[in-house]
Amino acid sequence: MKRLVVLLMALFLVSATAFADAADMGKTLSVRTFAFKHKQADAAAAIIKSLMGAEGTISMQPATNSLVVTDSPENLKKITAALAEFDVAPQPFHLSIRLVSAGRAADGRGRVAQELKDVESKLSLLRYNVIDSIGTAEVNGKEGDPANVDLTSYRADFKFGEYDPASDSIKISDFKLSRLAGDQLAPMMKTTLNLKLGQTVIIGVTKDANSQRALMMVLAARR
Repeated sequence: MKRLVVLLMALFLVSATAFADAADMGKTLSVRTFAFKHKQADAAAAIIKSLMGAEGTISMQPATNSLVVTDSPENLKKITAALAEFDVAPQPFHLSIRLVSAGRAADGRGRVAQELKDVESKLSLLRYNVIDSIGTAEVNGKEGDPANVDLTSYRADFKFGEYDPASDSIKISDFKLSRLAGDQLAPMMKTTLNLKLGQTVIIGVTKDANSQRALMMVLAARR
């Protein structure tokens, strides 16, 4: 009887080993190197993290601006497709900038410039009902291009960042608004924005939330 039990246990161990080997075969990993011509490898790594399996790994090669990716063949197919869409030549975009003076007046005394009627309802949420245009600019550029524009007595400096196809948005990096004081620039605001194409975004500068006046920028990006 003892020999029979030992034999059965031995057969069970062999069987378990066979199943383990089969499972390991299903987890075969492949290695592929991706070199980038237009975009940076670190940005590409962020793009594909959500596509990788639990056993997948990424190794960045800064000298060659490339990634070495280890993952299952199925995941590598998805990663390859995503990176092909990502690594394209810098795309052109158009940015519309409107500089607006916003104020608060007693009921019945508000006024809105005709060219700013489209943002009247948004500014009214902040209780601004006197809305005048200070200056406008239409800027064309492609990903990576710096830009600077004069808006009457103000100046805007920024850089077109990278386009994100997942959110259909363009990053506007290091957007700085300065006031011209003679031949000097007085910084007023600095920020980085992610603008969804076709949507209007309003940002403002004011002394405090209860101030009766504010300087607003109305921004919209498109292709």
